[in-house]
Amino acid sequence: MGTFKQIAPNLFITNNSSFGNYMPDIVYNLLMTVDVNFSQCLEITPFCSCNCYIHHHENNPMCCNIPPNHLIFLSVIENRWCQWIYQFAHEYCHHLVNGGLSGEISGLKWFEETICELSSMYHLHLIFMQWSNNSIPIKSHYAPCLLDYLNDLLLKNQQLSSSTDHSGWLQSWIPLLSEPQYHRDHYNVIATKMYPLFVRNPNLWKIILHFGDMRNWNSLSDLFEHLHQTADDSYSKSLSDLEKLLLS
Repeated sequence: MGTFKQIAPNLFITNNSSFGNYMPDIVYNLLMTVDVNFSQCLEITPFCSCNCYIHHHENNPMCCNIPPNHLIFLSVIENRWCQWIYQFAHEYCHHLVNGGLSGEISGLKWFEETICELSSMYHLHLIFMQWSNNSIPIKSHYAPCLLDYLNDLLLKNQQLSSSTDHSGWLQSWIPLLSEPQYHRDHYNVIATKMYPLFVRNPNLWKIILHFGDMRNWNSLSDLFEHLHQTADDSYSKSLSDLEKLLLS
């Protein structure tokens, strides 16, 4: 796999040329910013999670367990900065959840996948806000591209989204979501529904610290009962709003 360059206390990226020709200063900054922004939401010290090694993979991005560390594969190449954020924010969310990383889809793994899709949206939003008025011209000029990419995600599945306008919409999807395969369009729609709550209260991200191995959960109601028991005052009301959105 070759050698890795350390770009933050817990972040290492492959030294080989598999990511193509990219601007290291920008890309490394993007990767570090995802951790810093997440850490602020979670009220933890930046870069305090286990070491994370970032490598290229031509197929699907993924987060793997290589005890005591994690290996994140990304398929992005060159200076496609929106994709760097989208892919890394998703996989870094898996990294922070730190549950079973076997690739098996069972239990409530679908909900973790949905939260990780939401992570991509959320970090695109935050970095857009941070780059919009940045003193570095290349960042401020690129910021509208981040917003366009985010809006494309939020509007990606309009037809499927229209089926969520009635009570019990998520319950009707549970048999499909419980299948041992990915249903990424459904994850996208659910994430889009949740997105405003997390923008309104970033501390709601603290729920990921209490997921554990999502394959061990079989009921979203049971998970929410656990999340209420572990919630603090900074997001307990938002957690109730999230539960109402999903389970009403």
